[in-house]
Amino acid sequence: MIKETNPGLSIRRILLASALMALTVIACNGSSASAQSEAKVKRRVIPLTLSKGQNYTISGVEEGTGPNPKVVSNPNALVIQNAPGRIELVGADSGTWKINVQLDSGEKVTYEVTVKADAPPQGSLAPGAAPTVMP
Repeated sequence: MIKETNPGLSIRRILLASALMALTVIACNGSSASAQSEAKVKRRVIPLTLSKGQNYTISGVEEGTGPNPKVVSNPNALVIQNAPGRIELVGADSGTWKINVQLDSGEKVTYEVTVKADAPPQGSLAPGAAPTVMP
């Protein structure tokens, strides 16, 4: 066992440990505060209406980031293709999607895409039943 002969040395260690803990608490609170302020910023919402068969290009998309689509209704309503700096949309059937995108400027926006079609949705792409076998 080691005994300290200088009582001032142990007080310095306690003060140093306390200061280190205080700095850690301040650093943790500072990072969570910046995360909370970032979460409070609302995305700009851009409404977009397409007809069935119509295409639309979202340009100025930040390189390395892709779209984050969310289907609101009918997953077959939209076809999405990524390209560097842009996103191509093609209306396939009636329905609604929300697409989160980060632009070159750093702004985060949400495109609310509604696809209109003259006819109602065509339903699922599941295969039908096979015909009966003739004897």
